[in-house]
Amino acid sequence: MHYMYRGLVSVVALASASVLFASAASAAPGWTVETVPQTGNNTLLLGASARTSNDAWAVGEQFAGAGQAPPPPVSYHWNGTAWSLVGTPTLGVSSALMAVSASTATDAWAVGFSILGRRDHGTLMEHWNGSAWSVNSSGVVTGSAAQLNGVVDLSPANAWAVGIGSGGALLEHWNGSAWSSVTIPDPDFSVGADESISASSATDIWVAGTTVNTTTGATSAEALHFNGTAWAVVPMQQPGTNTPTIGAVTAISATNAWAVGEDIGATSAPGGSTLIEHWNGTSWSIVPSPTPGADPGLTGVAARGSGDVYAVGNNLPSINGGVVQGLILRWNGSTWSQDTDPTDGTYSPLFAAAAVPGAANEWAVGTLSNAALILSHS
Repeated sequence: MHYMYRGLVSVVALASASVLFASAASAAPGWTVETVPQTGNNTLLLGASARTSNDAWAVGEQFAGAGQAPPPPVSYHWNGTAWSLVGTPTLGVSSALMAVSASTATDAWAVGFSILGRRDHGTLMEHWNGSAWSVNSSGVVTGSAAQLNGVVDLSPANAWAVGIGSGGALLEHWNGSAWSSVTIPDPDFSVGADESISASSATDIWVAGTTVNTTTGATSAEALHFNGTAWAVVPMQQPGTNTPTIGAVTAISATNAWAVGEDIGATSAPGGSTLIEHWNGTSWSIVPSPTPGADPGLTGVAARGSGDVYAVGNNLPSINGGVVQGLILRWNGSTWSQDTDPTDGTYSPLFAAAAVPGAANEWAVGTLSNAALILSHS
């Protein structure tokens, strides 16, 4: 279930959200629903990142009622004690922040898109200086599909962002002064739609996605790797179908990374199966993972260590349909298994995950009956 997030918004009164939060938070141990201030609008949290136990971000989009001016993108910050809403610039057009990353408490980037016209998008880059978010207009790309899906901030003078433009995949680099486009080594590569870039260091950066064989039309999982000097294509193991998707990646070290998505053409589970691949320093290989329910989609992955990795996304209760619900899988160092989703089967897709080694909490973000949803796991 690799939903476009805009299709996930349904008309549900936000007044019911507080009741859902109260019941969900006590539904199960492990993952819990965080109490967060709401925007008053339908809200989706689409990206998240954690720098320390006391510095984490979640970003996304909010939708106003009919006839109202488009609200700005939404951002939340964790200070070690509570989540708070942090204002972003009013843009005057519909816009969303899809991903966020911080190198310090005073240096963070959030990226996404703005709708500039009926058929025109523009990439959106916003910078946090420790006090406020501001729009950075360098390197903006426009076109019918232009948007940035992922970002990794390594230092105030080194950040990378990935996405899509009218001409294909986008790779952008920040050098401390401006954003500029970088040539991708595979012109047929498509960046994953979710948390598609991750780095363990400035010399170990991964971008996950797919490529298309222009002769046969077959789609294959593929990754790009940056070694500090150049980008190179790194093949991934194929699941045996023509329709794999890789949406998210997390780099733990030079010899340990994970990428997740969906094997849409799989016959082993109704509507396809989860797809998880691991990098061991030499090659990518598929690691068996459970597919609970039906039509799954893994959209985020994060780790606190080699034996504490989790992936998030959404699925349906059965092939016959039902309410879209959150999906959480966990790696314990040996096997992947299903984690308990505390939202108790309510409408609660998850879009992103965030954790850092040694941190007190792991995070997952999404929407709960169209209200901002942040889950925590200690």
